[in-house]
Amino acid sequence: MVDLSVIIVNWNSVGMTRQCLESLKEHTAVIDYEVFVTDNGTTKDDGPTALPREFPWVTFTYNDANLGFTKANNQGIRQATGRYVLLLNNDTIQTENALGVAVKYMDEHPDLGALGIMHRNNDDTKSFQPSFHEFPKPWPEILGLYGIRRGVIKPVEVVEQDVDWVCGSFLMMRRELLDRIGMLDERYFIYDEDIDWCLQAKRAGSKVRFWPGVSMIHLGAASNPFMRDKTLVMFRSHVSYLRKNHGWFASAAFYASMGLQLFLAFAKQSLRWCLGRVPWTDVRQRWGRLRSFLTLRPGKVGG
Repeated sequence: MVDLSVIIVNWNSVGMTRQCLESLKEHTAVIDYEVFVTDNGTTKDDGPTALPREFPWVTFTYNDANLGFTKANNQGIRQATGRYVLLLNNDTIQTENALGVAVKYMDEHPDLGALGIMHRNNDDTKSFQPSFHEFPKPWPEILGLYGIRRGVIKPVEVVEQDVDWVCGSFLMMRRELLDRIGMLDERYFIYDEDIDWCLQAKRAGSKVRFWPGVSMIHLGAASNPFMRDKTLVMFRSHVSYLRKNHGWFASAAFYASMGLQLFLAFAKQSLRWCLGRVPWTDVRQRWGRLRSFLTLRPGKVGG
């Protein structure tokens, strides 16, 4: 059994995945690790043929179509043999031995089930990027859709702390816990799967921790150029999250509130089109988003 299994998903982003793997190889030391890359039906570049030639030490899996981010990660997890399993986004760049040091940290803290590290933006100062959050609360979220905010937003403290959930861009999971609560829930095509997994970890009595002792750069939004409608996909996944973890009433209330917001956005664009202020394509896009959300159509997120 190796120390760490790294799981990466590639989809139409050969340049980012190449950069991710190169930085991982250059900066990871001290530990024994293996890397699994799932190509999720790439059609826009030569990633499926180029990456295996450039990185023969990586195990590749190929899907004929985009099966979803969650399923692709689970394909890698099924092959993993490490004491720890790391979900790592392909739009990340290692700048230090974060993986090796994180494994050591987890070894020293056997009460932890999952770990997230410091994320930095790719700007001149390598500024802090939030990568941990509180669990979503359905009723404040629904009120927020109508512009009603309750309470004071707490400033983010960049200190070592136990948190509700850490982002799946770097989610290190202890093997024993992964075997106990299972892999990512594949009802989420993409988005909210990391929140849900951390929630199941907490319910199983395990700790999820943010540790700023090491860091990496997270470019963010690697798949956005190829996604038809990121907003729609996020909302659709969130309905599934609320239905699973907060019951049908909360999910129905969010669904109805979000549907109303999308309808109002469609009506506003329609009025602006009538006044000659926007093209018809904008109206059609709003209508497509509204219809897809209300029917909860699964489908793909990109071409």
